[in-house]
Amino acid sequence: MSGRLAAVAAIMVLLAALPAEARTVLSGGAFGQGLLGPAGVLAHLLGLLAVGLWAGQNGGPAVWQLPAAALTAALAAGMAARFGVRLPFAGEGLAASLVLLGALVAMGLRAPLVVAILAVAAAAVFHGYVQAGPPLFWVGFAASVLLLTSAGVGLVAVLGQAASPRAVQMCGGAVALAGVLDLLGVL
Repeated sequence: MSGRLAAVAAIMVLLAALPAEARTVLSGGAFGQGLLGPAGVLAHLLGLLAVGLWAGQNGGPAVWQLPAAALTAALAAGMAARFGVRLPFAGEGLAASLVLLGALVAMGLRAPLVVAILAVAAAAVFHGYVQAGPPLFWVGFAASVLLLTSAGVGLVAVLGQAASPRAVQMCGGAVALAGVLDLLGVL
């Protein structure tokens, strides 16, 4: 029973991550908009959590290198967009990144580190490309990316101990399903 209680507690912590009043107070400035932007959009929230989930599943240096690769790629894509570089099918790419990352977590696939970094960076490009704002926005965005990916890594540890590694894979399946629904225009 304590395993179920810990899983419920982890879900409650995630659901409490965006209290409405904090969003109202922080969203007035560029930093707050950058910090809350990725957490307030379901596709970004799920995608960045999936990066952390997969990093936690892979373990070892992937725990910090995959989030760092996601952050670097998202920031680079955002800056490229700011300077006029166009990325065709960015919306579809964002949804496809959810399918990719969710499927990797759902299958529990442990890829070589270089392949994992490239896959995460390719997915993160779509999460950063749609962002725009002044320098303080980017500081908040970077903090949000690191917080969300760290939450995913932590969720692997909590669910792995409380329930089973299968629960983490089910989270990946839910992310992949959300990506498919987004591709179909349902979300």
